[in-house]
Amino acid sequence: MDRLTKGFVAIAAVGVAVAVFHAYDEITAFTGPLSTACNINSFFSCGSVFASGDVTFPPGPYGLPLYAYGLVWFPLMAALGLRYGRRTGSLDAEVMVPVLMVGNVFTLYLWYLELGVIHAVCPVCMTMYFLNYALTGLALKRLLGPT
Repeated sequence: MDRLTKGFVAIAAVGVAVAVFHAYDEITAFTGPLSTACNINSFFSCGSVFASGDVTFPPGPYGLPLYAYGLVWFPLMAALGLRYGRRTGSLDAEVMVPVLMVGNVFTLYLWYLELGVIHAVCPVCMTMYFLNYALTGLALKRLLGPT
């Protein structure tokens, strides 16, 4: 497995840890001992985002909690990175870039919710967005880099 793929898998593993932390915080309604780290002020506050009620997709009573998507997304990225790394020695960017772009489009929707609707930003959520952007950057580097 090459260094780029190892980096991809490592970033995805960090994403798994952050997603688990975020899920724990939401399930416990931000009452856990580490929850204060996510509530910096009224704008940068996971609790404010959670309290808004806009925490499901699709919106409404039948939507899944947004934390569930992170709990699926980052393990999926890690598994795909490991699969390609073990099978071919490197990331298959022609597959991964379009898949990751789906995640990036979803983060645009989440940015809209946080900035345009809720008027508060979840720092832990932002961390997951940026981890997804980093995964996309590595896949693009593989796709556009020298062969």
